[in-house]
Amino acid sequence: MQSNIIRTALIVLRILIIALGCLWVMSAINADDPNGAVESLVSLNLYTGAVCVIAILGFGLFHFGQKLATQPKKAMGALIGFAVFIVAGVIAWSMADTTVTSAMLAGGATVTEQDVKIADASIQFIYILGLMAIGSILVVEGKSLLKNWL
Repeated sequence: MQSNIIRTALIVLRILIIALGCLWVMSAINADDPNGAVESLVSLNLYTGAVCVIAILGFGLFHFGQKLATQPKKAMGALIGFAVFIVAGVIAWSMADTTVTSAMLAGGATVTEQDVKIADASIQFIYILGLMAIGSILVVEGKSLLKNWL
């Protein structure tokens, strides 16, 4: 029952994100200001990222609460996942660069150091999460191979 509710909520969230993204891109393309499209698409990226983070944290907290009520020991795994997610975000934020280059300003859009830091931290965060995903896959598959081999 609960898995159907979660699955339905995820489907609705995906459809909503896709529909809003399509509307936003169409409005950016039809903008009168030549820089408006670029600024709108940058804003779209930021808003989409915020929605994704909220969805990750929301569903994570939901599952944590659900596990805490039924299986408290397994809830610690979710808590460790949150901690790793937050640590990866802090590492990405601390590694982010704030240098505004002339190429960024060439289009005429206003770019601040904070904009550059957010963009760079987002990229670093995706790299860190990707490396962690690859590492976890290698560990799990390595354990499986060793278990079957021995």
